[in-house]
Amino acid sequence: MPREYRWRTRAWQGDLDAFGEMRYSALLQLLQEAATRASADAGFDPSYYERSGTQWVVRRTSVLHPLPIRYGDALDVRTWVADFRRVRSYRDYEVSVDGRRVAQGRTDWVYVDRHQGRPRSIPEEMQRVLLPDGGTIRSRHSPSVAAPGSGTTMTSRRVELRDLDGLRHVNNSVYIDYLEEAAMNASAARGWPFERQVAAGVHFRAVAHDLEHLDSALYDDPLSIVTWPIEVSATSLVRGTVMTRENDGCQILRARSRYDWLDARCGDHVAMPAEIARALTT
Repeated sequence: MPREYRWRTRAWQGDLDAFGEMRYSALLQLLQEAATRASADAGFDPSYYERSGTQWVVRRTSVLHPLPIRYGDALDVRTWVADFRRVRSYRDYEVSVDGRRVAQGRTDWVYVDRHQGRPRSIPEEMQRVLLPDGGTIRSRHSPSVAAPGSGTTMTSRRVELRDLDGLRHVNNSVYIDYLEEAAMNASAARGWPFERQVAAGVHFRAVAHDLEHLDSALYDDPLSIVTWPIEVSATSLVRGTVMTRENDGCQILRARSRYDWLDARCGDHVAMPAEIARALTT
């Protein structure tokens, strides 16, 4: 059995979005913190990685968040290592409120040399402690984001200082904010800006993100974010997104995301207006 780490915390005011729910990026920060605490609890704290000249970097993140988290909610966080592959490792997460699972996720981490960025073999001592009985090897796959079709929208932005983490590149959680802002811009371009959604008492709420990190975005990088609808149903929208660094054409990230059309007051699914469903694909 894998070594499991449990952590209890709360959703704070600074975690909330404009609709009073925990931002998806704040949820991802919570999972990253849980991973750091779990590693330290097992004896591999930041000083261990400093001494060994290594670190973990995220190559892929998949998070499902079907139920909202609100201010003051007591969050029970569980995390464990699911497998080890020579230089990579899956870590799984679950977040519950009052016994109800509100989110679950998986990150695909790569163990690298912190100075050269090259993959390093995961130490046997780490494998023995975190996954003493071994684990199941799981196949890798990439988010299904076929070439953009109709309804494509492009957002440009430049990486700001506040977007960086201690490794001096854009933190993985920040990309979620980039994606969701691009999605809101796409809705606005088709007649449903933020203000209209608020006035109508409805909104697109992100419930699933699957991100593959292909390169790192750095301070002042100009980014082009292209998003388009993959599937549109009566109550939800699946988007593909590709993020590219404009000055060299390097693809930074690709993602598949699902947004549900919800009543902002009670959180129930409601039928998407036919006009927006049509507009999304044109």
